[in-house]
Amino acid sequence: MRPFGLEAPYDVYKALEDYTLAGVAERIECPILITDPDHEQFWPGQAQQLYDAVATPEDRKALVRFTAEEGADSHCEPRALGLRDQRIFDWLDSVLR
Repeated sequence: MRPFGLEAPYDVYKALEDYTLAGVAERIECPILITDPDHEQFWPGQAQQLYDAVATPEDRKALVRFTAEEGADSHCEPRALGLRDQRIFDWLDSVLR
């Protein structure tokens, strides 16, 4: 709550409704990695929406799925941190050669 200068959790919750990438995502041109876990409980479907919206060329953006079968589902892949980290570092290796 402190970064928002608010004192009640509900006020922060309401303030976050104003945070959006509308009008911004289509201006993103840098390399971007977007993770997309099965059973995303906070923003289901938004990973694909962001991927589709960014202006980054196809060869410089990645949408990486994480599945329940891998034990890598849910927001931030909490049960498969090593797998998530490996995929992120592999992507960084490919982009930052």
